Amino acid sequence: MTKLVIVTGTTGSGKTTTCKHFVALADDLWLHFGVDTMLGVLVPRKFVDGGTHSGASLHMAPDDPADPEGPAHMSFGTHGAALIDTYHRMIRTAVENGQRVILDHVATMDPPILPNLVERLKDLPSLFVALKPPQDILGTRIEGRLADVEKVLGPEQAARNNAGTRRASQFVAREIFLHDCFDMVLDTGALSPEQVARAILDRVKNGPPGEALAQLAERLRSVG
Repeated sequence: MTKLVIVTGTTGSGKTTTCKHFVALADDLWLHFGVDTMLGVLVPRKFVDGGTHSGASLHMAPDDPADPEGPAHMSFGTHGAALIDTYHRMIRTAVENGQRVILDHVATMDPPILPNLVERLKDLPSLFVALKPPQDILGTRIEGRLADVEKVLGPEQAARNNAGTRRASQFVAREIFLHDCFDMVLDTGALSPEQVARAILDRVKNGPPGEALAQLAERLRSVG
């Protein structure tokens, strides 16, 4: 029985909205925990992307320091790797304590979020789901979430956060889809969040069980 659903995709792909529909549709109790909860609520604001100390956490950094408004990439600061590891350990503890969890995440190869996720969660009964809308609609969606980001981070920091997210969107999508090892890949440009949630819930109820994390563990072991 699936105990953990991991929904990954770049910002604007519909991860959080899909997860909200999923927990509303499911008959069983599912905990919804996401990377925005970790970085937007549990971590002090000054350490979140755009904050005064964000360089010490998981943050966006320009490819060229001389061009801060140019192309950017996601980077771990001093605390970044430990925060991600803690996040994954928290998820594992919840599942081992009998909870069912749906997780919205940004599972990149670089920085190594996906390798840590696989290492910590590979043996749990899980589904690894990727949301993949056309790249050209992501910018509009990122702009549309600004008001929600402002509620968590405040207007000034939210504006900086969204600007960095727009610049990094293509980078993040590339790092998520460097591999093709997912249990489901869903086009959220063609499907509504509710349709996506229903598709995931049907897979949870009717199978087949997920194998992606175990397969990724083997791939990463052979590469390493």
